[in-house]
Amino acid sequence: MRNNEIIERPADQTTITKRYVEESISFIRRNREQPFFLYLAHNMPHVPLFRSTEFIGKSRRGLYGDVIEEIDWGVGQILQTLKECRIDRNTLVVFTSDNGPWLTFFEQGGCGGLLRDGKGCTFEGGHRVPAIFYWPGQIQPAVMAGMGSTLDILPTFCQLSGISAPVDRVLDGVDLSSSLMKKTASPRKVMYFYRDTKLFAIRKGPFKAHYFSQALTTIKPSLRTIRLCFIMSK
Repeated sequence: MRNNEIIERPADQTTITKRYVEESISFIRRNREQPFFLYLAHNMPHVPLFRSTEFIGKSRRGLYGDVIEEIDWGVGQILQTLKECRIDRNTLVVFTSDNGPWLTFFEQGGCGGLLRDGKGCTFEGGHRVPAIFYWPGQIQPAVMAGMGSTLDILPTFCQLSGISAPVDRVLDGVDLSSSLMKKTASPRKVMYFYRDTKLFAIRKGPFKAHYFSQALTTIKPSLRTIRLCFIMSK
């Protein structure tokens, strides 16, 4: 779908990652002369997995690895476009995920490494995911282990772009700009883990309280998982 227009039905998912990237690049080129916000949420690597013919066998990790290789290629294409448009030094790119591996799908669901459990669970394997903030000339390369959340992206973007955050609602996010720009400790000290309106766990600093600790295999899997790429250009 493009707005209300049907482009293809049923969708050929072997091309969908590539087409998302192409649409993103087109958007960037059209808006290169003005501030923009691009939110790219890939369908993959949600199951069922698909990759284009160019990426069949690209990875030793099988189908899942091929899917990740294509997403990685797409990120590279977007970064190259920012450079070609000469706005890479004015653009903040954030790459992250909304949850850990979907363990019920085994090798096609990803891997959380040493972290316990996965998607749908309040243990660290379900929620602790990598996050990359890329802004040449503004954010110096470093590895930080402070706590953060995708809830924090909105207030952080508002601060960095010099606009006020919404005041007509209560925001659960905090401003991480000082941590990104000055390497100060993360202002987020507490994280609440809800399923719907029910509180399952609370993390405060290095401590975590579990009120419900259902394993992933004992709950109904959520319906989707996405890889998120937020791009803000000043």
